[in-house]
Amino acid sequence: MKKMIAIAAILVSTMTMTTAVTAFAAETAQTTMRTIEVNGKGIVMAKPDVATIRFTVETKEKTAQEAQNKNADITDAVTKALVTSGVQSDNIITEYYTVDVDKTYDQQKDTWIEHGYYATNSFTAKVNDVDNVGKYIDVATKAGVTSVGSVSFSLSDPNQYYSQALQSAVKNASSSAQALAGALGVALGECISVEEISSYNSYIAENAVMAKSAMADTAASGADGGNRADIRYEDMEVSANVVMRYAY
Repeated sequence: MKKMIAIAAILVSTMTMTTAVTAFAAETAQTTMRTIEVNGKGIVMAKPDVATIRFTVETKEKTAQEAQNKNADITDAVTKALVTSGVQSDNIITEYYTVDVDKTYDQQKDTWIEHGYYATNSFTAKVNDVDNVGKYIDVATKAGVTSVGSVSFSLSDPNQYYSQALQSAVKNASSSAQALAGALGVALGECISVEEISSYNSYIAENAVMAKSAMADTAASGADGGNRADIRYEDMEVSANVVMRYAY
């Protein structure tokens, strides 16, 4: 009889502990679910401080060697003119260089007819004087550049602006969490997690530039340097995004 009473007592004790553990687990799960998740975005506008201009020198001659030699002479003249105007020589970089035969197919003779060779040298010039990009384009066209492909504007140090945008994103997320808690009529607790949403952003804006060989003649014929190319740019947007989770 005593053994049965003892066993019953143990069973009651075990049931009580099981109930307590179950209740604690339910309460913990409920607490974990009581969260507010918000997204925050921060935007900082920054003036670009780097301009990259794309130039091309194309020459055509009867032989490949003649085309290359002529191209080298013009490219050298353009490079020297850009350096004289203030471009650092290390910031003039070749993008690609090709030598191609100019030929057409004669159907009557069933053969290819060669007309000469093209040499093409495409290179970029990077400058920090973003307000006077047109000046460098004029200098290059006068020196013999064949075409101007495009101008792209960028930030030399985007991280400083990104840090500001990230701080703004956190503040915006916090404000959203406060607003949601107020609408729910609950007290907002501490932030329990923050996640930075990474995204690709090159911080480069590209503007197309009219490219034609006649630009050189136009610039050379004008007074006081010809008609300067009018290149304009806008402030660049640097953004950051976060996801924050608050308890309540």
